[in-house]
Amino acid sequence: MSDLKIALIYFSATNVTRTYAEVIQKELISKGCEVKLFDVTSFSSRQKPLPLDNYNAFIFGFPVFGDFAPGVINDWLAKLKGNGTNCATYFTYGGRSTGYAHFHTRSLLKGAGFTVQFTAEFLGRHSINLAGWNLIPSRPDNNDFTIAKQFANLAVERFTADSAKPFCLQTPFAYDAKLAFLKNIEKKPERAPNQPVRIQENCSMCRLCETECPNQSFNADTGLSDPLKCISCFRCVYICPDKVIKVDDKMKEFYPHFLMQWSLTEEMAAAKKSRIITDFLEASC
Repeated sequence: MSDLKIALIYFSATNVTRTYAEVIQKELISKGCEVKLFDVTSFSSRQKPLPLDNYNAFIFGFPVFGDFAPGVINDWLAKLKGNGTNCATYFTYGGRSTGYAHFHTRSLLKGAGFTVQFTAEFLGRHSINLAGWNLIPSRPDNNDFTIAKQFANLAVERFTADSAKPFCLQTPFAYDAKLAFLKNIEKKPERAPNQPVRIQENCSMCRLCETECPNQSFNADTGLSDPLKCISCFRCVYICPDKVIKVDDKMKEFYPHFLMQWSLTEEMAAAKKSRIITDFLEASC
């Protein structure tokens, strides 16, 4: 029986990252670990303090939005206090790239006092498939889940090692410029040009769209999202039980341009594989 008590913390707008969290949790439990899932997707969930002192290891799982973890998560991570505790990260993405997410999130966690041992990236259907795209709609699959189980086993190994070396990454090319660009466009309404809206009146007013919104953007009474707050995660679209929240056709029209811009095809995206990253640099970083 392992004495590991692991907090597995995830953000999951369309349940891809959550699915991986559940697979990893199940595998860790089979190895004798005590594992608690913490869903920090909604705004309200991130206002509650995490019982960090109750755990001796952490796993953080986030989707990749525009080369980084979601901005609301980046802001939240900086407020945590890791006190040197070991952790690992994983990122889910829809077939293009994980961008700077590994490096940037590791930097935030290091600044918050965590020791990042390793990371991983897992494939999952693209969130904008809800708006008419078609990137890896059948992922994750069994091969992805196999890598997720390997991730869990490596977590046990690294978290219990006497002298594991912390994971480290060299600063990626153009990282600083990309981060500055991202922070600049997040201040403008254009950053979320296709906010979800309620398009039908037969709504049961369950208000999930409002209470589960990651950034307090969606207003259930008006059926509109705030362009200054919406992060285009499409959580409201995904969880609406009445299926009355949609995104307009502009996202679908942009799809061919997106593929061309990134020299990507649906076949190329489908051929990508989930993977674990354990490389580190000897130099302090």
